[in-house]
Amino acid sequence: MKSIFVFHLMNLKVTSLFVLVLLFHFSSTVYAQTIENLKEDLIKLSSKPGYENDTLYLNKGNELGFMLAESNPDSAIYFLDKQIQLCREANYKKGESEALKIYGNALQNKGEFVASIEYYTNSLNIAKELSNESLVPGILNNIGLVYYNLGNYTEALINFFDAIKGAETTGNLNVKAAALNNVALIYFEQEKFEDAKAKYQEMLSIYQDLGNQGRQILAYNNIGDVELRQNRPIEALKNLKIGYSSALELQSPEFIEMTARTMADIYAAMDSTEKAEGLYRRSITIAEEKGYGVPYSHSLVGLAELYYKKGNLEEASIYANKGLEQAEKMGQTTQLRNANELLAKIYEAEGKYEEALDKYKLFKSFNDSINTAQGQRLAANLESEYEFSKKTLEFEKANLRQRWLTFSAFAGLFTFVIILFLVFRNRNRLDKAFHTLKEKNEEIKNKNEKLVKTVDQLKLTQLQLIQSEKMASLGELTAGIAHEIQNPLNFVKNFSEVSNEMIEDLHEEIKKGDLNEVKVISNDIKINLNKILLHGKRADAIVKAMLEHSKGRTGKSEYTDINSLVDEYLRLSYQSFLAKVPGFHSDFKTELDPKLPKISVIPQDIGKALLNLINNAFYAVNEKAKSFPQVTLNSPIGSSEGKDSYNPFISVKTKTTQSESGDLEVQISIEDNGNGIPESIKEKIFQPFFTTKPSGSGTGLGLSLSYDIIKAQGGELKFESKEGEGTEFIILLKL
Repeated sequence: MKSIFVFHLMNLKVTSLFVLVLLFHFSSTVYAQTIENLKEDLIKLSSKPGYENDTLYLNKGNELGFMLAESNPDSAIYFLDKQIQLCREANYKKGESEALKIYGNALQNKGEFVASIEYYTNSLNIAKELSNESLVPGILNNIGLVYYNLGNYTEALINFFDAIKGAETTGNLNVKAAALNNVALIYFEQEKFEDAKAKYQEMLSIYQDLGNQGRQILAYNNIGDVELRQNRPIEALKNLKIGYSSALELQSPEFIEMTARTMADIYAAMDSTEKAEGLYRRSITIAEEKGYGVPYSHSLVGLAELYYKKGNLEEASIYANKGLEQAEKMGQTTQLRNANELLAKIYEAEGKYEEALDKYKLFKSFNDSINTAQGQRLAANLESEYEFSKKTLEFEKANLRQRWLTFSAFAGLFTFVIILFLVFRNRNRLDKAFHTLKEKNEEIKNKNEKLVKTVDQLKLTQLQLIQSEKMASLGELTAGIAHEIQNPLNFVKNFSEVSNEMIEDLHEEIKKGDLNEVKVISNDIKINLNKILLHGKRADAIVKAMLEHSKGRTGKSEYTDINSLVDEYLRLSYQSFLAKVPGFHSDFKTELDPKLPKISVIPQDIGKALLNLINNAFYAVNEKAKSFPQVTLNSPIGSSEGKDSYNPFISVKTKTTQSESGDLEVQISIEDNGNGIPESIKEKIFQPFFTTKPSGSGTGLGLSLSYDIIKAQGGELKFESKEGEGTEFIILLKL
């Protein structure tokens, strides 16, 4: 869920976690004063004769204009009209340039981006005329922001990088850091995460040198959000903890709220719900008190999402509706989309299908609106890149014409040189002809040797192709293994690292004597250890399944009672499923041919195949049962079922049959009334690692292993299935 952040006194709505940094020449002093302080200073200065020409008075006026542009753009525009006129009458060019730039800021904060360009351009022209061009980089940065908001990323980046160059020349590190922040934001939106992270780190380094603690917090926050998008929650959390601690030390409500909200997003992504809930609540408290509308809506919806995942639908609905109400007040499209999507899921879970449908329609509408806006921005960006490429092409054409003129000037001289060369070549032609004939003889002699080498090379290439094909097959299997086992190992790694950090926190709380916090952290560690155990068992199961799949058959064939084997593994599977799935119920029956002869098989291997197939059958009926409010038992396959009821049932049969070639066979059939197998995947079900089960519920090796076992016994495994009605697997073993 994407955050919206309003920085300091800015009323500009930003549909990203990051902050677009507008610059002002006096920014180092502005935040130390309030609007009321500045007004009082202006009243005192205006009591002196000739104050209209006093640069101190005019500079104070620009400071007040900057504060108003951030907090009340309409009031700023009214004030700045007079301020610009005063600077012109005093012939104070530097002050006039500043006032024009601040006017552009006010228009940009109102969303009047096109109009702001005129004021920024006028400000830039005056700044360039001054002997000291220290104002130029800041203006270029603000012009870049206009083009960013218009979706013209090419022009935006040109201005941002020009601002960086100018800032380096004039030694203005504040401007350089701000422009780096804005370049990183464009890279982030283009999903160039490593490039964005590099710019944020460069920005952080500058603010560390300057000792600007507030902007350091912003940099840590932005770096953490990039790492969260890169699926590196541990690294993201480390950066956010630094930022959060600094925000608490600085006692800055806006930075505390911002870092708390981002940390909550990270903990939510890591399933640490208690941590996430506490941080969301802190964000909500500060945002509500300070009037930070977008963060307030974001954290309300985030908290509602946590309650929804825990199954507390009543609390989830309350907070989601509060978040929606705040988003509606602001007209903030992203939060309107997120809140309506969550409410649709909540109402559906509560059985309020009409309300759920209404919310889903609203979600779809806002989502389409966002996608349309993104499409328009992309189109504008592509258009600007096209215009930029046309200018480049025109420059290249002009350059080509210049080179052609230069070439023509030397053409005569070059022709003369060629003529001299031809004369010289003719004089030496006889000598070269002799040497050429000699070389041809050598060439003919070498061709036979090359033909022999070519034949040898073709043989070697053939062998290499065969080996390459083998390695490709091995590579596919290895890739499948790596993919399957990497998921549980990632969970083990992440939860282990988080637990280590929690233990450090636990030691700190023990030193403080805060037993309540010690209990909370201990519970969190216990939860993490359970998750590590769960995913460790999952990895262990995958490895064991792979070993079973790859090892050779070492058991000895013996005459086996198939009926006893079927009955044993059917009951073993059912008891195992009862232990693994609380509340699971299913009927089953056997129809075993009492005259079935014993056959020579490896009983352990056939047992494994039977267990896999029966487990799949129980899994199928259990999945189908989840879709029905009423489950009844003691009804066979094919019995009447209402649309609101379902009878989970499995049947296992044995009999003697005759193959098409006339050979007698033992047939074992395992039939269920589950959801069946879709036509689109029937050809894939015996492939290794192919599974329709959710992540963590299967390795995708069961059917492949069973297929190999039956084939190794000289038998056949096939199936019949109809989607929505059930599946029957049939094992055929020769007598």
